[in-house]
Formats: sequence, structure tokens, C-alpha cells
Amino acid sequence: MVEFPRIRFVLAVAGLGLLGVTGCVRTVPYAKRMAAESEKCTLVQALMRQPAPAQAIQQFVAEGKEAKAPVVVYVRHPEESTLERFFSDDTECADASFKVVQENVVDAVVVYLEEVQGGYAYDAQRSSPDRLTMDGQPQGTVRKDGTVWVAGADDSI
Repeated sequence: MVEFPRIRFVLAVAGLGLLGVTGCVRTVPYAKRMAAESEKCTLVQALMRQPAPAQAIQQFVAEGKEAKAPVVVYVRHPEESTLERFFSDDTECADASFKVVQENVVDAVVVYLEEVQGGYAYDAQRSSPDRLTMDGQPQGTVRKDGTVWVAGADDSI
């Protein structure tokens, strides 16, 4: 005769196993997430070489607050009136003059991206967490050209 505690134990283990399997199926594999974050970093690095973002970084660094300007990147969704962080996790995205940060800092270069056909329109400005905005005029666009992001002003924004 099978005991009730043993049946409960078997059912509990089976249930947890089922939850574990379905949970694993729904998560994006680590390698794919890292590849996506790396691609985002490549885009941001291309953006930071453009005149307006580069000028904002140079001004920040010239003030001597930090050796690398903190950069926060958001995607605007005007139809929903929302801002979404561009990077999903902590990122190591940086170069000699800037570093992408996820935490709110008092003063940073904030890059706003807005999806357009084939890429993003962008604008970059100095800001703080309490001055984030849905407004702003695009300063240019970035589009994917093969394996590289090509940035430049675009009158069709």
C-alpha cells in the first residue's frame, strides 16, 4: 500500500520539475542575451562618435567630475508615453571617454533613442533623473548596414 506522504512527495517533485522545464524553455539563453547586449553596445559606441553626443561627453569630462562621462540610454515610446532602458542588465559598455550606467546619477549624458524604419533616431543631452523627457528633437539617425551601425543626420526623421 502506498502512503499518502510519499504520493504528495512524488507529486510535488513532478510539479516542480514541470515548472522548471517550462521556465527554462521560456528564458532566453545567456549567450543570446550577451550577444544582444554586445550589439547594443556597438550601436551606442557608434552614436557617441557623432557630433552632438561627442560634444556632450567632452563637456562633461572637461568639468573634471569623472574621467569617463556616465551615459544612460533610453528608448522613447511616444505612442505609449513611456521611456524604457535600452540595456536590460548591467553592462560593461564603455570606451576611453564614456561608460554606460544603469543606476540613476545626478548628472549624466542621457541618450534618447526612438525606433525608426531600419534603425533609431537619437538625441543626446546632459540631464539628471528628475529631468527625463519625452520631448526632444532628433539629432540624427543610426541604421544597420551589414554588421556595422552607420550614423548620420537624416532629414526624413
